[in-house]
Amino acid sequence: MQRIARRSTDENMNVKDLMKYMLNLFDNTSKELSAEYDKLSQKDMELSDLDHYIEIHKLRAGDLAKVGKLRKTVREERRQIKYNIEMLEVIKKFTDKYNNKLITGDIIQNLKEQENLIQKQQNPRYKYRTNILERLEAKDNDNQDSDIVQEQKE
Repeated sequence: MQRIARRSTDENMNVKDLMKYMLNLFDNTSKELSAEYDKLSQKDMELSDLDHYIEIHKLRAGDLAKVGKLRKTVREERRQIKYNIEMLEVIKKFTDKYNNKLITGDIIQNLKEQENLIQKQQNPRYKYRTNILERLEAKDNDNQDSDIVQEQKE
C-alpha cells in the first residue's frame, strides 16, 4: 500500500491507461472478432474472383503469373487475418468467462475514483484541526508592532 502512495503522477496515468485497456478488452473483443471474420470473408471472395478470372479467361504465361502473384499476396493477407482470429478467439474465451456487467461496471467506477483522486491531489484542501495558526498570526502581528515601535524611536 505504501508503494502505491509513493508513485508519481506518470505511473498513476499508466494504471489509468491499463484500466481503460481492460474496459476496451471486455467491451470490444467480440466486435473486433466479428470485424476480422468480415475481413476473412472479403479475402475469400477475392480469391474466388481470381479463380473465376483464371477459369473464364484464356491467359498467357505472363498474365497467369501476375494473377498467381496477386493470389499469393491475397493468401498471405488471409493467413494474417486467420492468425488474428485465432488470437482473438483465445482472448474471447477469457472475456466471455469473466465478462459481465459487474466487471465492466467496476472498471468504470475505478476509473472515476482515480480521476477524482487526481483532481483532489491537484487541488489539495486541508481543514485545520487546531488553533496553532492563531499563534503564528499573533507572532506576525507582534513582529509588525515591534517594527513600528522601532521606527518611531528612530
